[in-house]
Amino acid sequence: MADDDGGGRSRLRRPRATSAPAAVADGDGAAEAPVLEPTPPATPRRRAPRRGWVRTAVIVAVALVVGAIVGAGSAYAIHRSTPTYQSQALLEIDQPQAIAASGDEGVVAKLGRLRFKYAGLVRTQVFSGPVAQQLGLPQGLVSSSLYALADQQSLLLAVGARTHNGDQARLIAQAASQYLTSYVRNEQNANGIAEAQQVTFTIATPAGAARKVAPTRRRELLVGVFVFIFVAGGVSGLALVGRRRDT
Repeated sequence: MADDDGGGRSRLRRPRATSAPAAVADGDGAAEAPVLEPTPPATPRRRAPRRGWVRTAVIVAVALVVGAIVGAGSAYAIHRSTPTYQSQALLEIDQPQAIAASGDEGVVAKLGRLRFKYAGLVRTQVFSGPVAQQLGLPQGLVSSSLYALADQQSLLLAVGARTHNGDQARLIAQAASQYLTSYVRNEQNANGIAEAQQVTFTIATPAGAARKVAPTRRRELLVGVFVFIFVAGGVSGLALVGRRRDT
């Protein structure tokens, strides 16, 4: 027997109750041990493989190459398109005696406004018909190629032509500028205006050799850059979206 201490208590300690689940008795009264299910191991976090970055770099590189090829082809197509040439003459409107007798700028202002009347007349059948007949060209071609621009800082009026043939553009511009001078004089003679009071157009600069105005290098560059950005962005975007769906 175990010795008792002075207080009469036994030195033997009682076993502590465990937190294990109580056994469940079956129908025969025998206790069954609890069944413990294994805890699944923690899934380790995946690291993005380096192959993903390599594939992305390859997709971007391919998209840039495709975009560069298509953009260069578009710019070259613009460069090889049918060129447009332009030639023009400069005419000065004048009314010498009226300007000399005027004490203010009223006459000059009147002449400046009068230029717009003849600028609008240049592309009409009244004007383009005789020019086309003189050159032996279709009236539609002459009418569509002619233009007139009034300078805001002077009394000059530019009369020119734009066509796909340089020599043809110069001939049309030259004939139109000469016809304008005679048209204005004949119009005033028909209205009985005295020669001293007539408004005149004088060719200040004859129509020179035509120069190419389209397509320009700037337009070729802009088209090439726009197509490059559009194609490269579209190819890389579609490829990256498809790759994400596969992963």
